Amino acid sequence: MQRGRMILSNTSFALNCMLVFLLIFERGISLPPWVQTIGRMHPLLLHFPIVLMVLCIGWELSAGLRKSSAPEQAAIGDWLLLLASFTAAISALMGLLLSKEGGYTQDVLAWHKWGGVFISLLAFAWYTSRNFIRNIKPVLAFTGLTGLVMVVITGHLGADITHGENFLLAPVSRETPPGVLLEDAAVYADMVQPILKSKCISCHNEKKAKGELVMEPLSGLLKGGKNGVLWDSTQKDFGLMLRRIHLPLESKKHMPPAGKPQLTAEEISILYYWIRSGANFTTKLAQLPATDSLRIIASTLFSTIETDDYSFKPADEKKVAKLRNNYRLVTPLATGSPALSVEFFGAQQFKAAQLKELLEIKDQVVSLSLNKMPVNDDDLSTIARFTNLRRLNLSFTNLKGTGLAALQSLKALKQLSLSGTGVSTDALKPLSSLPELTKLYIWNTPAQSQDLAALKKNFKNTIIETGFSGDTVILKLNPPLIENEEQVLNEPTPLHLNHYVKGVAIRYTTDGTEPDSLHASLYNADFLMDKNMTVKARAFKSGWISSDATERFFYRAGYKIDSILLVKPAPDAPYKTMNASILTDGQKGDLNFKSGKWLGFRGQSLEAVLYFYEPHSISIITISGLVNIGGYIMPPQRVEVWAGNTPRQLRLIKTIVPAQPLKEGPAYMKGYELSFKSVKEKYFKVVLIPVPKLPSWHKGKGDRGWVFADEFFLN
Repeated sequence: MQRGRMILSNTSFALNCMLVFLLIFERGISLPPWVQTIGRMHPLLLHFPIVLMVLCIGWELSAGLRKSSAPEQAAIGDWLLLLASFTAAISALMGLLLSKEGGYTQDVLAWHKWGGVFISLLAFAWYTSRNFIRNIKPVLAFTGLTGLVMVVITGHLGADITHGENFLLAPVSRETPPGVLLEDAAVYADMVQPILKSKCISCHNEKKAKGELVMEPLSGLLKGGKNGVLWDSTQKDFGLMLRRIHLPLESKKHMPPAGKPQLTAEEISILYYWIRSGANFTTKLAQLPATDSLRIIASTLFSTIETDDYSFKPADEKKVAKLRNNYRLVTPLATGSPALSVEFFGAQQFKAAQLKELLEIKDQVVSLSLNKMPVNDDDLSTIARFTNLRRLNLSFTNLKGTGLAALQSLKALKQLSLSGTGVSTDALKPLSSLPELTKLYIWNTPAQSQDLAALKKNFKNTIIETGFSGDTVILKLNPPLIENEEQVLNEPTPLHLNHYVKGVAIRYTTDGTEPDSLHASLYNADFLMDKNMTVKARAFKSGWISSDATERFFYRAGYKIDSILLVKPAPDAPYKTMNASILTDGQKGDLNFKSGKWLGFRGQSLEAVLYFYEPHSISIITISGLVNIGGYIMPPQRVEVWAGNTPRQLRLIKTIVPAQPLKEGPAYMKGYELSFKSVKEKYFKVVLIPVPKLPSWHKGKGDRGWVFADEFFLN
């Protein structure tokens, strides 16, 4: 036992001497590959000296600070100190060898390196002077506490190098930004950058630049590393990043390396679609078409103002009905929601008293649009009483900003538009206290040309939109935004189109045809939607390339169906347990076919019988459907409508054969409209027949297709 301890002590001394020697002459040392392999064992073995140091510190302090200690306790302490010294020296040597590989920021690495050397020398000195230290309690306490502090600091610095800055304290020190709404989120900042931070930057930061690649700040990401730039949309595989991600896990070049948290399929898809679309760093999700793949993925990641948690009671329907008039639209934010949206139009008819009338339902109003109304700063004290507001549009009003401080009471406000007003940066400062404000629009205001850097510093968690001037650059316009959230029209509803570039002309069609710059209607806020229609819109501006079209189908709600029954339940889980009422509940589904708002059939037809207590004259039946080619969800092979006065005596009155896709593409929602000569009956049957076999170009060729529906509308 004594001989073994002597050998271990001498070995520890020799290792510390070698450590000091290598430190003195490290600049002139060149390591062969087999020595680099030894250095790479540093992350594997460093946990042993950490544990042993903590154990021996605890043991020595607990035993030494008492008045007496048994010889057995001293012997255990001797072995703990010796093992801590031995393993600390080995770990420090391996770390020194690993640091010679490069890829680390030397000034950051130096503190970690010297911390490891200090711990190794301290452990050996403690062992050799253990009897002296044990006899003087202040020295023992100082030595133990010094060792513990150095272990914590050195370990923290090592974690920063390996896992990213402030890795140890991040859970308790980081600020949690307020939740970003889908309509406020940016593709890079809110979808791509979080992936890079969680899966990539731990090895590619300013402290540890593996492969000479630094992924923060943005300039480093664009520059790439020693193997070149990270992406190239002209290449078949879109460049280095995606190539490394798709390598087998056992490959040395696979990223992230084996043993590190791997990218999920969803994260890979986000990076792929972002790079394929041009890797833009400023694009907002709201600017993408509803059928865009990134927009589809985002719909499952971000909430919208409609999906916010509203705990308040709904307003009295009689009050709401009374408050509606020709110049003030008051509607539920979504079917069945207690939240209300209010919009004013007709500036000549606006009076401040109309705002005060809404105070009867102030707790339920979450969206208020006063765009282009003659609102002034005195009216802001009234608006401040709508404390549940999430979205407030005061664009192109008469505001100067003197009354903006009143809006500090709107603690739930997420989005505020002050574009086209007279507000200054000083007037905006009181709004920086709003905890949930994530988006502030101030383009075409005095604040736009003032001290924006200072303003953005005050609004730490708020994206400030200042617009864009492209007078000297020829760029392609982004598609306009269709801002109508509700696709089901219960009453005539204004069409809301918007674009963030000043001076843009938005032209649209309502029959599904492509809008052009000559014949399509020029958008203004007076157009009301009162029937089924496919709205397509494009943006045009002199000196710019016109945008792609954005598209959305709107459904006229029509008659309330008294009863609905599926002839046969859906054959496949989870849809076979779902009720037919899904098809008439007014709840529109989205692109997520697993949301519980869709009914799916495969291998047999979707047949639903609809019943009215009294006969109704029907001339149009519209089915809201979904197409997701990758999910085997196709348009129906055929759609049939039957009618009659009894469910057993129905006659076929209309059949359509929807066009089928010819290639792979993103998911989209599709409305199937069947028009016929007016029929007055009690019973109607809708039949959707799925495709029996997927086409030859499909990855599932020959397999059965799905058909999906979420709503039937009878007019």
